[in-house]
Amino acid sequence: MLEANVRDNKELSQLIQQANSKREAIALIQEGQPKAVLLSLAMFQYLIGISDRREQLSNEGFATMSHQLFTKSGYDSTDKIMELIQDVKQEISTEREQRLIITKAIA
Repeated sequence: MLEANVRDNKELSQLIQQANSKREAIALIQEGQPKAVLLSLAMFQYLIGISDRREQLSNEGFATMSHQLFTKSGYDSTDKIMELIQDVKQEISTEREQRLIITKAIA
């Protein structure tokens, strides 16, 4: 996976083109720390399972890319990845509860 420090819009535009044309994930670094990942829309759709693309990553390719993404983001052990999953599940649950409260308040 590539890493890039984003400084201006021209550079961001070039990174978007690179992510799209080479089908690479690019880690965006801020203050020396990975903060985000730039993916092509096609790759994002594929990863979340909404793409009908015929070209697919092999299981090994997906595993390699996932490992690189997690490691670059500081999730370099099974325990850290499990904590991340638990945090995400908690955030989803909290967001659902907040939406339900808002929906009831509006109704």
